Amino acid sequence: METGLPWARLFRLHLCMIAALQVPPADTAFRYQGGGVPKGIVMIIALALLYVLPSMLAWSRKSSRRWKITAINLLLGWTVIGWIVAMVLTYAYEPPPEGSEPDQDHVPAGGRVP
Repeated sequence: METGLPWARLFRLHLCMIAALQVPPADTAFRYQGGGVPKGIVMIIALALLYVLPSMLAWSRKSSRRWKITAINLLLGWTVIGWIVAMVLTYAYEPPPEGSEPDQDHVPAGGRVP
C-alpha cells in the first residue's frame, strides 16, 4: 500500500493525463506556404464580378438602358434590392426603335403587319 496524501496521488494522475493529451503548439501546425492563389483573392474577384453582373449583361446586350442599369447597380446594388432591380431592368422588355420593322416571330398568328 502506498503511503502519502490522497491529493498528491490525484495531482500526479492529473499531470500524467495532461502529458498524455498534450497537443502540439500552434507553431508546428500547418500554415499556408504559398504555391497557388489564396482563396480570399478568388472569392473577392468572384463577388466583384457577381456584383457588376447586371451592368455587364446590359452592356453586352447593347441595352438602351445600360447607363441607368449601371448607375442603379453601382449606387444601389449593395442593398441587394438595388441589385435585383438592376437585374430585372437588364432583362425587361425593350420595344424596338421607331421606324424599324417588327420581328416576324412577334407578329400575332402570322398576320400581316400594316
